[in-house]
Amino acid sequence: MAIVDERGRLFGRLNLFDAIVAVLVLWMIPLAYGGFLLFRAKPPQLTAIEPTTLVYGRNMRIRVRGTNLAPYLRVSVGNYQGMTFKFNDTTDADVDLPDVPPGVYDVVLYDNVQERHRMPTALTIAPSALPDTKMVLVGTFGNLTVEQAAQIKPGLSIEGLGQVEQVGQPRPQRQRVFVRPVMVETPIADVQMVAATLRISCFVRSNQGQPECVGGGSSVQPTTLLFLSLPFGTTPFQIDQVRSVQPLEAVMVTVRFSGDPRVLAQLRVGDADFGDVRNELSSTARIESLGPAGAGWREARLTLQAQRGADGWLYANLPLRLGSTFTVRNARYEATGTVVTADGITGTP
Repeated sequence: MAIVDERGRLFGRLNLFDAIVAVLVLWMIPLAYGGFLLFRAKPPQLTAIEPTTLVYGRNMRIRVRGTNLAPYLRVSVGNYQGMTFKFNDTTDADVDLPDVPPGVYDVVLYDNVQERHRMPTALTIAPSALPDTKMVLVGTFGNLTVEQAAQIKPGLSIEGLGQVEQVGQPRPQRQRVFVRPVMVETPIADVQMVAATLRISCFVRSNQGQPECVGGGSSVQPTTLLFLSLPFGTTPFQIDQVRSVQPLEAVMVTVRFSGDPRVLAQLRVGDADFGDVRNELSSTARIESLGPAGAGWREARLTLQAQRGADGWLYANLPLRLGSTFTVRNARYEATGTVVTADGITGTP
């Protein structure tokens, strides 16, 4: 039998052209696979973290070592995404960390859409050398539905922070936003806010030589907005006042207010000092009685919600002494005077 017959068939069965195409296809399969292996994008991986232990503080940074790293990748420490991914080369990058609290964390490598590699329990953030402390925060939970507001009660546990001690009445939401150098208050429709006091544990870190308390991932100070984990979801809490855990006690003082007689005429029995914020749970002073107005001065007897400090009484975290300047601020006026008498201040509290 001829290899190629008169009809162009190979061995009388296959068309010669089809046979050539089949051979070319079979030859191209390994060629294509080799090209795929040569030119495909190799998956990035982490191989090491430096250092593996950090002391909790500001400006925390780690260096990640790996293979096939690229500038568009990102690194997270647990649920905390790194603030930067400074790509040095395909084996090396620096990552600045946010305010990650002490603990042991997985280090996770992501691209734009998904997780690419994970190193379990690869990074330990050790507590600060400074001791932990406890504080009382006065502020407001916000962005609440009616049902959520009803769930905020004394004793409510806040994951990783502390618990609720006192709760005020629900009110229409007003959000305070920092616009240098003041706060702007804006109403938000269809949601509520609830005043509350929280007893928290916080980490102490040194901020440029100044110790500060950090809880909920942020520095604890007035106007700070925390995002706290509650049973019904993550909820904003804006701080109005921070104080020690010492109990509030009633202290009677006499203040001689001075200034424009028209301002002094606004003083009324029952007026309260709420400081720079209007929160029903903040430590306050209340006018109990008023003396007659003099020539540019007027004395008033007040009850202060004060705390015992190491060296004396404190009101709104400031020393309360004879001769101290004292200011009452409320919606109608601001009046300033001098403490002239006080129960218990001349002795040891």
